[in-house]
Amino acid sequence: MKRLLNWTLPLAFMATVAVLVGCEGDEGPAGPPGTASCMNCHTDDYNMANYILAVQTEYSASQHRNAASFVRRGSESSPTCGHCHTTEGYQHFVATGEEIDVETSSPIGCFACHAPHTNEDFSLRKQGPTDMWVGGQYDKQESNTCAMCHQARSPVPAITDVATAITSSRWGPHHGPQSNILAGIGAYEFDGPYSKNHGHNNIANGCVNCHMAEVAQDALAGGHTFAINYEASGGIRVNGKGCVACHGDQTDASLTGFVDDAQEEFEEGLHALRDALIALGWVQANGELVNPGNIPATEEARGAVWNFLLLDHDLSVSVHNPAFANAVLEATMDWVDIQRRIAGL
Repeated sequence: MKRLLNWTLPLAFMATVAVLVGCEGDEGPAGPPGTASCMNCHTDDYNMANYILAVQTEYSASQHRNAASFVRRGSESSPTCGHCHTTEGYQHFVATGEEIDVETSSPIGCFACHAPHTNEDFSLRKQGPTDMWVGGQYDKQESNTCAMCHQARSPVPAITDVATAITSSRWGPHHGPQSNILAGIGAYEFDGPYSKNHGHNNIANGCVNCHMAEVAQDALAGGHTFAINYEASGGIRVNGKGCVACHGDQTDASLTGFVDDAQEEFEEGLHALRDALIALGWVQANGELVNPGNIPATEEARGAVWNFLLLDHDLSVSVHNPAFANAVLEATMDWVDIQRRIAGL
């Protein structure tokens, strides 16, 4: 018994101290009242305004959730990947403006863009305009969050730094320059400023207006799926608060046909530009990577390659800003055609 008391008394004392230390500050309410704020979101009542199960279900079908690129968390020498590919890297960048190589990573999820347990609401972490790496500033309300990552990266070396040779086959704007195309900024200019006066450029809320429109009935699109198309049919959603705001006179079939025709024409021109750059030897045969040593050390040559990659990596096939995309394509193709003729191709 004596041996038992020698162990139990110190343990009891340590437990008491731990309790006292852990209870410093105001004590919160016990029981159901203590979870009242939690129930604003984590409720089982679908009538609650912040019922999140539906949003979580939508998000489970999104590319942000399902892409495996969150493993690209960067390195000490190149920490930029984690800034956009991981929740942890994005949080750190928004809070500090610094890019770091994160030790662990998770897919972009709710807590990347929102901080409900800190802010006690679903406001976005990113507030105010987004400073773009290329082209200036993007200011379209809630979609400023989208522009944090969906923008062109600064080319290294710069287009104008012709004294420094391009050494990487991945030179260019990187993937995802959608905000540049939508805002009509960041392209190399051959004939002065490009036209960007298109309805999509004038949407105050930018990306969010279309990609997060009211979820379509009988289709997993809109909301936190961020999808524009009906997954099953491939049709463009025109109901709810998406395309119908500007294209209310269109039916699903007519708008889909209109967009298909516009994309087909643009894609034909973009492929012609790609083939010309491949023939000149400036872009590799896959149309994705450049041939660094073959690109002439001139602004115009680098600008042509940059513009092609900018338009190609946007992935909307001109839809984000047809006026701007087509103007950039036409001016770039005109200059490249001259170079091809000079080269006898």
